[in-house]
Amino acid sequence: MQTAQKSPFSTYPELSRLMEAGEPVCVTFETGHESGYKVNSKVECRVEREIGSEIEIEKGIEGKNEDIVVDTGDKKSPEKSHFLFCELVQKARMGEAFLISGQSCSPGDYILGFSEKSPATYYLNSGRYKDSQAAENAALSLPRLKKRFCYIRIEPLSLNKGGFDVLILFLKPEKAMRIIQASAYSEGKRAVLDTMGAASVCGDCTVLAYRQGMGLSFGCKGSRKHSGYEDSEVPLGLSFEKAAEIEVTTSKLPKTRE
Repeated sequence: MQTAQKSPFSTYPELSRLMEAGEPVCVTFETGHESGYKVNSKVECRVEREIGSEIEIEKGIEGKNEDIVVDTGDKKSPEKSHFLFCELVQKARMGEAFLISGQSCSPGDYILGFSEKSPATYYLNSGRYKDSQAAENAALSLPRLKKRFCYIRIEPLSLNKGGFDVLILFLKPEKAMRIIQASAYSEGKRAVLDTMGAASVCGDCTVLAYRQGMGLSFGCKGSRKHSGYEDSEVPLGLSFEKAAEIEVTTSKLPKTRE
């Protein structure tokens, strides 16, 4: 008799309870075979290299600025989404799931590694920075993903099969405080926040969270305008390892109001 597989949603009850609407969202950077795609085939793999480094020469492929390809057999390759990454995360919060090879925000493509084009001109034209130098500095300060992958899976926690790279939550400030407190529980270390009101969900809560364990943001114009999370909410991302740690330590904290 087979034992029923435990839902990931039940694995993170403490974190899940912190959200007042929807579910935590799992973001997974897939290399292709996790989705049933066979390596060394003929379907385009959008990102199969490390961002910020020279294109590697391996498996007989010349080091030119070309995509390495993988094969899906009879499966259809994931496509670039016409939604923004932050919109897809918000939709996943409410139950939808996506497998994408790109999205429709130019800074997001740059941050997630789908593009090498700097968003400096885009930032300057947006009016958010004083001049071209400030816009260039902002673009240079963006976190960029340094990981080999082909596709991004975005799904609610309840649909995840137990493994992800980043867990994104949308929280009221008091609930976000609980996560900061849980992070400090074991060693008493302060959380160092790194944000600038731009590239919130893709940069702060995904790439920085993946790299540093946790990324807390106050949002950005794009994500608040297009994805529609509440003004009273802040997005927060946790790496897989950090999510497991926070799940355990959150339950050990005293209540905020006792």
